[in-house]
Amino acid sequence: MKRRGRPRDTDRRPIRATAMWRVDQVFLARKGQRLEVTCSLVNDQGDLRNLSVVAPTSDPVAAVRHAAEYVAAKGNVYSASEARLRWTHAQLHTEQDALERDLDLEDEFFDAFEEVRLEVLDRLS
Repeated sequence: MKRRGRPRDTDRRPIRATAMWRVDQVFLARKGQRLEVTCSLVNDQGDLRNLSVVAPTSDPVAAVRHAAEYVAAKGNVYSASEARLRWTHAQLHTEQDALERDLDLEDEFFDAFEEVRLEVLDRLS
């Protein structure tokens, strides 16, 4: 059996489940009669994680609010203030930076996220 040498830097990092995350980008895609919302999360160590939610509606505002509530209720996502929201219908033909941003839906996502995040913090305190 091989002996283990010096501990590596990665051994001292907390496990991913205990990390605090922020929402970096939000992508909307039509899936039949519903909308799929994928939230790209980043933590302070630079790790990435995606959470996908299929909203029970075809209304973009309701779908974005549904996804924001789902993500904020996780409890370990602390911010969505700089999240960019983009429609992915053009992603097959376009680079990610050139996708359509929807500023109104970004505001809606942020408002719903903050409402639920504050509710979660109130329950914890």
